[in-house]
Amino acid sequence: MRHRLCIHLSGMCRRFTCLLAAAALFGTSPARAWQTSYFEHDDERYLLPKQHQGGAAFLPPPGEEAALPVVVFLHGTNETGALHMWFGGKKRDVRPVVQRLVENGRARPFILAAPSQTRHAAVPRALWSGFELGAFIEDTAKALSGKAQLDRARVYVVGHSGAGCNPNGGVATRWATEALQPVAVASIDPCLDAEMGAAMARRPTQVPLSVWWQAAVWPRSPEAFWTSLTRRKPPERVDQLIQLKVSGPTAHDDVVPLALEQFLSEWLPRAAAKS
Repeated sequence: MRHRLCIHLSGMCRRFTCLLAAAALFGTSPARAWQTSYFEHDDERYLLPKQHQGGAAFLPPPGEEAALPVVVFLHGTNETGALHMWFGGKKRDVRPVVQRLVENGRARPFILAAPSQTRHAAVPRALWSGFELGAFIEDTAKALSGKAQLDRARVYVVGHSGAGCNPNGGVATRWATEALQPVAVASIDPCLDAEMGAAMARRPTQVPLSVWWQAAVWPRSPEAFWTSLTRRKPPERVDQLIQLKVSGPTAHDDVVPLALEQFLSEWLPRAAAKS
């Protein structure tokens, strides 16, 4: 029995050695796959008791860039208290969307990072109160130490649904008071009313805002939102309100990958090849 086991293990080792040699020959390696890392971020504030590691980061294989841009994704209402919404926990998973965009050359490699909120997460106006972008980026950087380096000069914020319904948090955070400010902010299918328009207008002038919405479900007032958003608009400030044509009962979630594709291909285009 021992002799046969040794022969079997020896065969496995030979096959594994062949696989490694083939990977080296054809330039592929299991270590170069996309990875998801989980880490703690303000767990006591945002998570239910006994839940841990609310932060998640999806990072590409190592490449030429020493430091990678970061897109911070803030999920919407979370009635079931599931961890890592849109990262495989409840609803859908945006990681395949990101991977496809990068691998198809529509966006440059970047890190997609997302905190989780499960405590008081069923009330849109309570979502992401007190969220500190700089603190989240530092926790992400610590978790990815030795795996990837973050470019703190290229941080973007994207919020879906209820992440754009709290006038004092989420995508309406008063970024001007933060040491680290986003390069651009996107709000996907948020609350569209005069109050949220005024709240999002408080962001720093140099931070562009793109808002995508759908009319198939969830009736809102985009005109009131836009009027309030642009009432005292400085000439240099960039605001966009874009309606996406989707239909069906899941339109509120269907707009997420569509808006993400547009936002990422615009703000993180693949760098032109060197001549």
